[in-house]
Amino acid sequence: MKILLTCLGLLVLLGLTACTSPEIKNTDEALIDWPVYKEKLNQINQWTINGRISVQTEDDGGQADYVWQQHNQSEYNIRLQGPMGIGTTIVNANAFGVNLITSSGTELFDTDVDQLMLRLNGWPLPVSGLYYWLRGLPTPNSSYDISQWNDRGLPRVLFQDGWRIEFKKYKSHNSLLLPGKLFITRVTGEEVEVRLIIRQWSMDELALGAQG
Repeated sequence: MKILLTCLGLLVLLGLTACTSPEIKNTDEALIDWPVYKEKLNQINQWTINGRISVQTEDDGGQADYVWQQHNQSEYNIRLQGPMGIGTTIVNANAFGVNLITSSGTELFDTDVDQLMLRLNGWPLPVSGLYYWLRGLPTPNSSYDISQWNDRGLPRVLFQDGWRIEFKKYKSHNSLLLPGKLFITRVTGEEVEVRLIIRQWSMDELALGAQG
């Protein structure tokens, strides 16, 4: 449980001081041109998000709050904190690799964040995939299948790299529609279910300017 909360802490502080963005309701608005919109989303590589993450495996489960600060494509910081402020995990990444510090002071390093999570927990946690999925995108270098679309023409269910990603909710951020809730389930190998709630998206003016 401690290890699980440690990992969860890594994704959870994203929701600490956030205001909740309005949920996108089904409307008669025009369908989004997905190929064009996908290119727009791919330009976003700076953000701060916060929220809550829960993970359930065959033998264990837990949840945490997170804050995820993405500085560019390879540099980010994730802070995870368990319930009642217990069990904080910090992950710092750059072009050379990923450093993780647990609440007990244990420090781990790996050049691959997903391998680091597997070493820590003994089960997979797709952090590298989340970099794309939390924007509503498939990862670029592997095959994928979008099996369902929502009423606005955005992905609802995506299969990729042995995971089923369901975008349960989209929220409005300025002129963008971005995921607000994701259910991610392992479809091959060990049973792992990740539920990620994004309470707030924040982007600086430079990042938003790239969307024009």
